[in-house]
Amino acid sequence: MKDKRINGLMIFMSGAGGILGFIFSELLLNAYKYTLPQSILMGLYFGIIAFFSGLMCIIAEVIHPRLNGYNWKNNYSKTSLKFLVPCTFVLLFIVGALFQFIYGFDVNNKKVNDILLLIDTSESMKSTDPNNDRFEATKNLIKNMNEEKRFSIYTFDNKVLEIFPMTKATEKTKQAALEKLESLKAPRGQTNMKAALDTALKEIQSTKQVDRNAIVLLLSDGEDSFDLNEKFDEVIKPFQDNKISVYTVGMAKDNNLKMLKKISSVTNGNYYSVSESKNLKDIFSKIYKYRDQRLLVDKRNGLFDSIKFYAIMRIIFITLIGAVISTAISFMFDNKYLLKGFIIGGLVGGVTAGIVLELGFKFIPWAGTFYRLIAAVMLTTIFTLFSVPVDVKDKKNGFFKAVNSKINYDSYSKNAKGSNTFGE
Repeated sequence: MKDKRINGLMIFMSGAGGILGFIFSELLLNAYKYTLPQSILMGLYFGIIAFFSGLMCIIAEVIHPRLNGYNWKNNYSKTSLKFLVPCTFVLLFIVGALFQFIYGFDVNNKKVNDILLLIDTSESMKSTDPNNDRFEATKNLIKNMNEEKRFSIYTFDNKVLEIFPMTKATEKTKQAALEKLESLKAPRGQTNMKAALDTALKEIQSTKQVDRNAIVLLLSDGEDSFDLNEKFDEVIKPFQDNKISVYTVGMAKDNNLKMLKKISSVTNGNYYSVSESKNLKDIFSKIYKYRDQRLLVDKRNGLFDSIKFYAIMRIIFITLIGAVISTAISFMFDNKYLLKGFIIGGLVGGVTAGIVLELGFKFIPWAGTFYRLIAAVMLTTIFTLFSVPVDVKDKKNGFFKAVNSKINYDSYSKNAKGSNTFGE
């Protein structure tokens, strides 16, 4: 006789495991996003989430063995614990690393070779960056460029000033640029962001070369003081048409920086907030080094953000990861009746999580932590909502029965009154 069931406690506990796994995975992501190889990082990320989800599912069934029965609880629960790490952490590490390797593989070999810097020198920068750390960060960025790259530097207040035209990053040109940065005058005037963006576009288009792509790095401490808001679409459309990403850095805690966020969002760049100017050097380095980065659980950077191929690939891979997590947990319990329902639920949870990540980063890209939390909960909860057929007469199925062949299984299948104890 078969009975379709779900375990309400498992729904709660698996979701709690997903949240717990998310916390540890997010700490790992924030600490090693720019140092660990991407495949290793994503393998660990999904492995940790799967491990905690599996652990909490075991605890739920030990407390209330509604899906696996008291026979499993008394005879196999410890064996399931032994299979917890290989079935969840190890398997998802391999799958996550493999999918990230494929997702991060550069199919068309497009790279960003040219960087144009727009640096705010308006009056307000006196208080925001009194030590001119933005220029030191620019110097550090230029020093670390190799000769394959080109760079250009402009400053802007009321007007836009060319500091250095688009030039190959040889030792000679880098030294000349550093000397020009040393000679810059004190901040003055207002913030003409529109003129700065117009100038950047003209510079990139006039110096464009075959197989080279450019990004703009825009640093400011406030909103545009002129007419960028009224002419926003007109100014930004050429950047979108030419796939030129604008990375923006906002330097003030209290100022309204909505315009910087909007510019980066619609041009497929990233927005970075810097509360202290001394942190600019690190931010500039991250933008330069990881301008083409693609992680399964993060916003795609630069040229690849708007390519539908990668959007579809992310959703497919997250869908498959959802199915693998749920399948791994059913293997951990060694219960063939769980498999079908869990796989279907895992696919539903995975595709939902993938869509949340893809659409979230598309429309509000700086809320990544929230999207990852929702995705983790979906990956570890939705599959437990799917009812599974439980054969109340079948107590001896499973790979483990040979190991436990000396145990009298039927002695655990009935209670003193002869009623079935399979969670009822």
